[in-house]
Amino acid sequence: MQAAFFHFSPADRLSRRSLCQRAVSGASDHGRSGGRGGGFFRRCGLAVTAFALVFGLFAAISPSSAAAQTVKAPSSPVRVRPSPQLFATLCALYAAGYPTLPSDTPPQLRQMILQLAASQDSSAVAMRAFYKKNEGSTPADTLAEFVSFAMVVGPPPTFDYVVPEEGLPPDVRQMEGLQRLLREYYAQEHIGRLWNEVLPYYQFEANRLRGPVSTIVTVAMAYTRRMNRFEGGRSFTVNVDPLIGAIPNFRIYSERYEVAVNPAEPGSLERIRHAFLHFLLDPLPFDERADVDSLRYLQNFAVQAPRLSEYYKYDWVAFVDECLVRAVELHLEDLSGAGLADQLDRDDRDGFVLVRPLYFGLDTYARSQMTLAEYFPKLIKSVNVKTEAARERQIVFAPPSKAPSTPAEAAIDQSERWIDLGDQQISTQDPKDAITSFEHVLKLDPQNVRALYGLAVASAMAGQGQRAHQLFTQIVEPPASTQADPSVLAWSHVYLGRMNDLMGRRDHAVAQYKAALDIAGLPPAARDAAEQGLKQPYAAKGADPNATPQR
Repeated sequence: MQAAFFHFSPADRLSRRSLCQRAVSGASDHGRSGGRGGGFFRRCGLAVTAFALVFGLFAAISPSSAAAQTVKAPSSPVRVRPSPQLFATLCALYAAGYPTLPSDTPPQLRQMILQLAASQDSSAVAMRAFYKKNEGSTPADTLAEFVSFAMVVGPPPTFDYVVPEEGLPPDVRQMEGLQRLLREYYAQEHIGRLWNEVLPYYQFEANRLRGPVSTIVTVAMAYTRRMNRFEGGRSFTVNVDPLIGAIPNFRIYSERYEVAVNPAEPGSLERIRHAFLHFLLDPLPFDERADVDSLRYLQNFAVQAPRLSEYYKYDWVAFVDECLVRAVELHLEDLSGAGLADQLDRDDRDGFVLVRPLYFGLDTYARSQMTLAEYFPKLIKSVNVKTEAARERQIVFAPPSKAPSTPAEAAIDQSERWIDLGDQQISTQDPKDAITSFEHVLKLDPQNVRALYGLAVASAMAGQGQRAHQLFTQIVEPPASTQADPSVLAWSHVYLGRMNDLMGRRDHAVAQYKAALDIAGLPPAARDAAEQGLKQPYAAKGADPNATPQR
């Protein structure tokens, strides 16, 4: 039986970037420590200005009138803007109990947050309770989740999702109810009035940032020889907000690249440049995956690096992509001598072992007349796997940046990372790799209900209907049903109902829909799906897009 009860929009060719739903926090995963780029921006300033005027790139992100909040010329996908939805979300977050405001928060804004924190209105009390319930393991994790929410909603007062609800990133789906609560909070606490008061300051900061961002865009485009050509539909947005503090956040939602930064924070320009290079370069490893896979043997060495993110250990194409971005950054920095050697050694010790060969491979590119997109297959082929393997065997990797956890904690942590990766692979419509991820979890923990559910969804996406039916059935029966959360249990019943409808077993389908409605705390979307299933049999052809699996 084919799993025709799931429907997906066509996958964007960049959608394998599971970088989406992740935060940029420090130098470990995305970009290096701040301070390296000062010379770069000073050296490039005058020369870049002439280039930008010729090719019209400054016009694409130039300052606008005070009334405008978004700057976007038709020819450019690059925007630098203040975001009212990000402001409202961060106001609610800080007022609800998030740790100390950034030290450089303007006095007027600091006073606003303190007044919000003292409010005893019903929505303020509810927001504090929501914050406590959804507080992450670290302040950075908590901030990342709320920022992720702000990046997938539109402006107030409605905060409507700008992506289909079934396509929301996992960290946003876990915060069910925030959209409704923020609407109430925005109205009751008069956040719109506060936004109007601080908007001139936010626009001033955005205008100050547009010049340096223009430089970043122009230099990167010149190096890759893309000039002013952009692929249609893709966008790169820098959201300016001092409440972000010292932790910039970078997200990729299919064709939308979103960065949130405090422009006053040291290193913010380097983080923006790193994100923009991803915007330019991400298509290359994914378009040339066969060539990239030819280097996969070298993954055996990278995975040994204690400091390398598990994300890069699991996703080889994303790892090569990150190494490419870092190698290009080194060329843009024009480092030499001891400075270059030190940075290459640091990348090696941290596990980014391909930065070195890609960096030197780009020397030939610089002497060519090709665009980087045209040259990329040659760049990958320039890496001699045998020679590189011999070199990488000799690398002494840096020790972990934090104390190792207990064996039990390490096993749980590893399972969580595999589940997160599987979730991302499902959201980017990559069922084959998602199946591998969830199967890995089940080898460690055969009773992990989240992994069972993920494997069921991925199997259905891959057309393995019989296996999906068996897994969903396993979830709704003891002992798994006693451990499953209401969302997983309810959706498992819904999908079993749809499968039975497709097989013509209407009585069995009705029983599954009723079972879903009997679950306390089932999410509204699952309730709607079950009620619709009771009204009429599920039909795969022309089915509602909301049939996409919920995570």
